[in-house]
Amino acid sequence: MAKKGGRNVGKSNITNIFITCTIFLFFYKKELKPSYIPLVISSLFVTLTNYPVIGTSNFISKTLVLFVMVISIVHIYLRYYHYEHYHIYIQNRYIHFIFAMVINISIPFILITSPHSIYQSSAYLSVSVFIFGLILYQLSEIDRPVRWFQIGRINTYRYIKHPKQLGEIFFAISYCLLTLFLPYSFFYVIIGITYIFYIKKSHLFKET
Repeated sequence: MAKKGGRNVGKSNITNIFITCTIFLFFYKKELKPSYIPLVISSLFVTLTNYPVIGTSNFISKTLVLFVMVISIVHIYLRYYHYEHYHIYIQNRYIHFIFAMVINISIPFILITSPHSIYQSSAYLSVSVFIFGLILYQLSEIDRPVRWFQIGRINTYRYIKHPKQLGEIFFAISYCLLTLFLPYSFFYVIIGITYIFYIKKSHLFKET
């Protein structure tokens, strides 16, 4: 069974590498100035391709697919409909490509080992963290007082600096929590933490 799983991961990763390279090449030729979007699109295609092939169906694998789909929707909207006031362009396309490759190669490992999580508590917590990150991410879309985020006449969301970047950081934290008790979890945590440093260093999703 382990050998079969290993073969599935190997075949999936060959496909994942091909998908990632193809999408990055497509966008590098299409975009005059490289943006973050190839990482998002390639991760979406890789996840949707791997999920039915790996054949696992449990809370962690389904949540991973849901996370990737929701993140893709909000990022595609930002890239093509609301990009004027945000840092969406990358400084080094090769580092961005390496991030995408590492993330996409890790996806089949997460899917195939998801039934072997030692505890589910952090995976359940990751959903709450993700929802909170999504709320923060969308706060920047608010251009009028909203009662939920209003105390008296003060809109509390105005005191949150760079809500999109902060929301993206919470997305990364939710990824770490989702995979925290899986085999190879140290690798996924390193990816998440490194990604946080990367977006902070490159000023991605900050307001201009």
